[in-house]
Amino acid sequence: AGIKLPLYPTPQIIERARTVMGRIDYDPTSDPIQQVLVDSTAVPSIEINPLQEHWHGNCWVSPKGAVRNARIWLTKTINEYRNGHINSFIYFTSASEILRASPVIWDYPICIPFKRVKQLRATPDGFEPVSPSTWNCIIYGPPQEHTISDIDKISLFHEQFRDIGRVIFNE
Repeated sequence: AGIKLPLYPTPQIIERARTVMGRIDYDPTSDPIQQVLVDSTAVPSIEINPLQEHWHGNCWVSPKGAVRNARIWLTKTINEYRNGHINSFIYFTSASEILRASPVIWDYPICIPFKRVKQLRATPDGFEPVSPSTWNCIIYGPPQEHTISDIDKISLFHEQFRDIGRVIFNE
């Protein structure tokens, strides 16, 4: 089968995330291909390991790989969020096992798509859509410092993602 190329999130999901958060300030999981798709304001420099640095602003997090890697990135995302380093986040993964492996997920609004979200594989001729072998989930960490304009960010998340899948909130 050769090397397993990473799958990237589709612009459709990224644009919805941007609408919910207002903008994407930082993508700690970026690589040169993902940066083209996400177009976040900042990405980690090559010299640093983003898992060992503090993040900032509104973060788009979409780690590649299986549940072990997804869990490492989720733990870091939630630590940055709970400690006030980041304002909000949207975390996208195809490692659906994360729902069992990291129950902390259920503390946040989450969208579980009705069907697997096609992802993109980079080829020499551009991107090709691929249906991943697993299903996906999208987790939202809304702004913690509530301003009037943020009041309905959770409703906005619901509005942006409800046609893709079931949006679940834990009261």
